[in-house]
Amino acid sequence: VHSDAFSFAETIAHHLSDAPLWKLELAGYDISITKRVVMLFLAAFLLVLILVPAARRIAKNPYAKPTRFTGFIEVLVNFIRNDVAHASLGHHAHPYEPYLLTLFFFILISNLLGLIPSLGELYVFAGQATGLMHAHAGHADSFSLPIAEKLWPGITATGDIAVTATLAIFTFLVILISGFAYQGAMFIRNIVPGGIPLLLWPIMWPIEFIGLFTKPFALAIRLLANMTAGHMIILVLLGFIFQFQSYFIAPVSIAGAMAIYLLELFVAFLQAYIFTFLTALFISQVQHRH
Repeated sequence: VHSDAFSFAETIAHHLSDAPLWKLELAGYDISITKRVVMLFLAAFLLVLILVPAARRIAKNPYAKPTRFTGFIEVLVNFIRNDVAHASLGHHAHPYEPYLLTLFFFILISNLLGLIPSLGELYVFAGQATGLMHAHAGHADSFSLPIAEKLWPGITATGDIAVTATLAIFTFLVILISGFAYQGAMFIRNIVPGGIPLLLWPIMWPIEFIGLFTKPFALAIRLLANMTAGHMIILVLLGFIFQFQSYFIAPVSIAGAMAIYLLELFVAFLQAYIFTFLTALFISQVQHRH
């Protein structure tokens, strides 16, 4: 067995797992900046870079003919406001629109950024293809990676349970705040739907109480699984080329990977919508007793 033999497990782990890129310590604690943290910074930066100029241009002259850029942003904003927020929350939607819009655009941008390959890997591939760079045995330390890969590691931020769980926790807090704001202390009692016989309360209340926690848990796992599965399939399809080293496999693998990649573009929008829609739905459920 050769040490440089192709391994599906190593390839998938290398592309999907997180790793520290920038060494950083605070009071003896290791708080190094990892791949996904870099992508989170990039997502937040692009969120501001894209939406703030669009909002200013629209606010400056709301009745002017929109450009393609501002028109596209307006379509997405109106979709979340009308078809998600107002459709689920009715006349209570306005206070939650900023959170729902931020949630949608942040998840969407994070999902889309994960579809762009790492600049460092493209740099290495181009260097090896032109003969200007030679492959070295073993894996380099993540701190010594090319600066291009450190600035754009090309990993999906929403493919990490820490990220999706944090988003779900924020949603959980908004759900609780909304429930107590609209129902007061009775929210604890009213988590059991109306019309339930008193004899069933000892069974139904624990089930409904646990349901408050399973909802954000399902949000986190759904987003994580969908954003990880597609990337894993693409890596497996492309890995067949190196596994079998056959010219007959390459066209099929590339065509399959391209099809999944296009599907992932759709999934990036779909999962951002689903997370936002379910958030709005869960909020609406705690505002009134059912």
